Amino acid sequence: MQQALDRVEATERDLPLGDEAGRKRALARRLLFLSALDRQIDPHWDPKKLPPKGAAPPATHGIVYSTGEVDPASIPDPAERARYERALAASKEYERYYDVQFQLRRIYERAMRFLELLLSERYSNSEGDRREIEELLAAAPLLEARRQRLRELLPKPARGG
Repeated sequence: MQQALDRVEATERDLPLGDEAGRKRALARRLLFLSALDRQIDPHWDPKKLPPKGAAPPATHGIVYSTGEVDPASIPDPAERARYERALAASKEYERYYDVQFQLRRIYERAMRFLELLLSERYSNSEGDRREIEELLAAAPLLEARRQRLRELLPKPARGG
């Protein structure tokens, strides 16, 4: 996802300020990227549920080891060894999952910062600009919650008076 975001940003690097077709393509790319990112982010991930370091090995011949100190091959009971190996594998898997989810949220924060910048620099609060953004939001395969969050970033319409 990091490389995909790098590519999206690279395509916009030299976008001229008055290029309305270019800004529309840029926003559409951003929305597609967010849609892909949303499919990877687990909404139930809890950053407070830190991954454990290793797994608690079973007591061997009356000796109780600290977590992560035992080579599974040194456990003589095949059933206990297999249980310990599964626990170690599950611990490693959760650690990878946690790291991926953490990084995805950092990528999301970066993507949102640059999306906000794109909206503030390239779009005004004119009716035409707001209509263009709404059309792109409607066409993008986004979750409705994401659409709502993005609408909050839009330039506010001028008040008549």
